[in-house]
Amino acid sequence: MLDTATQKSFQERFSAARTLKKQALVPDPDKSALTIKNAGKGSFFEYLGKTYMAKDLCRYEETSDDFKKKKGYFITELTCLCLETGETVYFEWEFDDSLEVSMTLNRFSFRNLKDDEGGPIDGDDLDEIADTKDTVVVNGESFFYEDDWASIYSREGREEKVYMYEFENESGTLFLTIEEWSGDGREEYQIYTSAPVDPKTITLISKGEV
Repeated sequence: MLDTATQKSFQERFSAARTLKKQALVPDPDKSALTIKNAGKGSFFEYLGKTYMAKDLCRYEETSDDFKKKKGYFITELTCLCLETGETVYFEWEFDDSLEVSMTLNRFSFRNLKDDEGGPIDGDDLDEIADTKDTVVVNGESFFYEDDWASIYSREGREEKVYMYEFENESGTLFLTIEEWSGDGREEYQIYTSAPVDPKTITLISKGEV
């Protein structure tokens, strides 16, 4: 007998597959011209032999450091359900001269992070790390400072302030992002690794809500 979590996962995937039957599919001749940029909430796409449904679509917009002035540069986040595994996977895309796509891999806490001398790191250290362009070590792998910037995260009409600290491993095949969320007088952190995705390896099946 299946446990409750497994039953719920099967039900969610079955329900998602049923919604695909109600949508207009992207004709084969159009698939090569469409990218993840054309995927809306409820869309379906294939990536490396797996099928994903976009359960949610949110955006980060870059702002001034005090979050008051929006700069019009966006990163779009798709929260996706993998129909084969039931996993929730996050894809992000941005357009800066060319389309750049990444896929979230693993999530961490500050317990997993060290400085380059092996000392502990917490949220109070992030500004100094950014100022001095220091290295962050995760499970023995070094990530080098790339950028830090303020943004407004928009989801279903709600906006939240998020400050981003971005790092990259030496080969450029893995990214580390530390998000500092500030609201209601408190700070929370989301820490995760992601990997670049070739946009051409994503095939749109349906557009969903565009």
